[in-house]
Amino acid sequence: MTQISPLAVVDPAAQIGSEVRIGPFCVIGPEVVIGNNCNLMNNVTIEGVIRIGKNNFFYPNVVVGAAPQDLKYNGAPTRTEIGDNNVFRENTTIHRGTELGGGITRIGSGCLIMVGAHVAHDCLLDDGIILGNQVLLAGHVKIERGAVISAIVGVHHFVTVGKYSYVAAMTPVRRDVPPFMKFEGDPNEIRGVNEEGLKRNGFSEEDIKEIKNAYKKLYRQGNSISVNVDEMLAQKNLSEHVDYLCKFVRRSCDGRFGRDQETSRRDGSTNRRDRQPAEVRRRKS
Repeated sequence: MTQISPLAVVDPAAQIGSEVRIGPFCVIGPEVVIGNNCNLMNNVTIEGVIRIGKNNFFYPNVVVGAAPQDLKYNGAPTRTEIGDNNVFRENTTIHRGTELGGGITRIGSGCLIMVGAHVAHDCLLDDGIILGNQVLLAGHVKIERGAVISAIVGVHHFVTVGKYSYVAAMTPVRRDVPPFMKFEGDPNEIRGVNEEGLKRNGFSEEDIKEIKNAYKKLYRQGNSISVNVDEMLAQKNLSEHVDYLCKFVRRSCDGRFGRDQETSRRDGSTNRRDRQPAEVRRRKS
């Protein structure tokens, strides 16, 4: 049965599933939906419009669904969505979306978010992602399936981290990270194929060989693109993974500052005139 500590503050309007455990000093807001078999240890705060799936584990001092740290946010009831079977370690913070950013922050299923990580507004994380200790995602970041970001990494807003890639510790990520690759250093460099990660995720030896051959063609001269990507895409019988890699690289090259998502930004100077947070603007009004 569901167990709620008498020291927790749970709004009567919140929807709590079966076999949920809520520890002392947790605070749950009225528009929160928590699925079955979730475990909230002490001092967890969940607020805003948020839907959480089943079998999620929240360690102490996690904050989910708080208002974004974006001066363009005007206080709309934007959302947060979390899938199933995730683990959020101590002091993780996840902020809800903004009006101009799609209105939602989403985390998939089977993710491990380690100590002190921050997921900012409008971030979209797919399934099976690992964020190491103190990873900081700025707003509008996309992390594709199976990516691993090691400890103490800052990711610039509007960056896309490709699927099954690996970002090394203490790397400042300012541009898109190609799928299947190892990404490291400052300035950023692609250090080869994330071969071990691909093996762990069930890629065959033939799949890995084809990705390695594509890497050699694309990055023959180091970190810069060495061939015409469109020419590679025009080749017959490209594997599914190589085709995806080439299309990803082309989009990033066509984007601004090496970030594909920068081309679809919806905010402008008129949205940034008032430099005070929404909370302050509301108090003044």
